[in-house]
Amino acid sequence: MPTRHEKQEIFSKNLRSLCAEQRSVSAICREIGLNRQQMERYLKGAAMPSAHNMRRLCLFFDLPEAALLGDPARLRQRRRSEAPLQVLPLIEALRPQPGELPLLRRYIGHHHYFFLTPTWPGQVQCGLMEFYQQGDHVLSRYLGRVRDPDFDKTVRSRFEGQVVLRGDRIFVIEKVRGVVDSFGQTILYAAHQHQGNYLTGMTFGIGWHPHRAPFASQVITRRVPEATPLRQAVQGCGLYAADSLKLDPIVRSYFATRSEPFGVGG
Repeated sequence: MPTRHEKQEIFSKNLRSLCAEQRSVSAICREIGLNRQQMERYLKGAAMPSAHNMRRLCLFFDLPEAALLGDPARLRQRRRSEAPLQVLPLIEALRPQPGELPLLRRYIGHHHYFFLTPTWPGQVQCGLMEFYQQGDHVLSRYLGRVRDPDFDKTVRSRFEGQVVLRGDRIFVIEKVRGVVDSFGQTILYAAHQHQGNYLTGMTFGIGWHPHRAPFASQVITRRVPEATPLRQAVQGCGLYAADSLKLDPIVRSYFATRSEPFGVGG
């Protein structure tokens, strides 16, 4: 059995190795909620964490306590075996960061999604976007349903994607459901602590007609109350005149005050 001193040395060595994989020790402390001076004592082998703090460290690094207190060489081997041999940059970028999931959970649910598109100039398109948790990830589903006034037919679109939080911005990266011939991206400002019914930002995508040109538009989302039946939420999808009284007043005001609501690529 290792002595208390030896146990502290093993733990501090493992902790230093794990911290070296992260951006900074200060960032780890902020995510976990630990005092930086206390963390420095752990790193130097001058103290052992309480049972509560040990659990917080285990959750952050996604490791059992036995791994943090075990052979450093075995821990390094374990981390190498868990890492993929080759990771594409986008896959790496979309990996959930420590502490991200609890912050994204507040947005889980359905949101009406309002934006402008060159397909129907002067019209606000409303779709339905859902954020939902699957494992350690927050994913997205988008449903668009519009009665096209030019062709007198219903146009439907479905996108599926992933949601990540980076630097107080919510990134939604999507692909078209079915044949993969289109991608879209939405960047939203994260809501303040007591807000969240409305989120604003920008969306980037491909127009439907008259030609498939890339475009960018201001976007605003409005949370759908949990008690709202899904069928009723879908019925809110469609096209609205930018000054329509049927639009939520906050949504209508949002687009009325935008000097350049959207742009189209050549």
